[in-house]
Amino acid sequence: MAEQHELESMVHGGMTPMQVIVAATSRPAEYLKLTRMGTLSPGKDADFLVLDANPLDDITNTQRISRIYVNGAEVDRASLRKRAGEAGRETPR
Repeated sequence: MAEQHELESMVHGGMTPMQVIVAATSRPAEYLKLTRMGTLSPGKDADFLVLDANPLDDITNTQRISRIYVNGAEVDRASLRKRAGEAGRETPR
């Protein structure tokens, strides 16, 4: 959630939602010379979120995550939640 709050702070500081999204995605990839990520383009790694609402209308819409894709494959969020819940119930030895 810290990243989400940082995006909000950037908008409250005067940046537009589009500037914030660019600052959080393509600019860091460019700075770190990660040529296969940072933008949705042919030949790049397809790691991205599908949102339920437009973040350009309200940056807090970045919290309304519908689906997650890593390397072009959808992440099974229900399975991850289940495994995280099971891991949280394990007793320490």
